[in-house]
Amino acid sequence: MGSGSSRCETRWWEAKAQRKVVTTKNTGKVEVICSLIPGVDEVAMVGYLKERSDLDTLFALHCRHQDLSKEQRADPSNLTVDFKANELWRVLQMPLEYSGSPWDWNWRPPLEGIPSEIAADFHATVCQAIFRIPFSDFVEYALGYTTKARFLSNLLDGVCDIRDKLRTEFLDRPQIKEIYIDIEKVSRYGSTATKY
Repeated sequence: MGSGSSRCETRWWEAKAQRKVVTTKNTGKVEVICSLIPGVDEVAMVGYLKERSDLDTLFALHCRHQDLSKEQRADPSNLTVDFKANELWRVLQMPLEYSGSPWDWNWRPPLEGIPSEIAADFHATVCQAIFRIPFSDFVEYALGYTTKARFLSNLLDGVCDIRDKLRTEFLDRPQIKEIYIDIEKVSRYGSTATKY
C-alpha cells in the first residue's frame, strides 16, 4: 500500500477521468469531468471527445450559443469532428465566475479598536474573498495543480501580505501586537472577553 503523497504524485484520477470520458453513457458526467479535472493533456482529452458516438449531441447541448456563424448553427453537420471536439473542450472548461482578484488588495487591517470587532472584520473580509473563488480552483488545488488555482493563490498571497504588514507594525508599535493577541483569542475560542 502506497503513501498518500505517492498517490497524489501519480495523479491516478487523470487516467480514470480520461477513460470515463470515453466510456460513460452519461453526458452529464462528461461535462463534470471536462470542467473539474484539469486534464494536463489537452490533446488527449480532445481525442477522447472525438471518440464519443454522441459528440454531435454534446456539441448541440453545449456549443449552440457560441461564436458560430448562422450557417454553422443552422447545420452543424458541416463542421468537422476536430472542430466540434475542440470547441466542446473549450466550452466545458469551467468558466471563470470572477475575472478580478478575489482579495481586495486595498483592504488594510485595523490597527486599533475592539478585538472582537476587528476579528469580525477579518472574518468578513476573508469570507467575501473565498466566495469569489471558483469551485474549480479548490478542486485543482486539492488535486495538486497549485499553479492552476490562480484565484486561491491570489487569496493566499493577499493574506500573507497582510501578515507581513502586521509583523512590521508589531515591531514598530508593540501595543498593536497586544490587540492582535486578543484578536487571536477571540478568533480561536469565540470568546469576546478581552484584557480591556
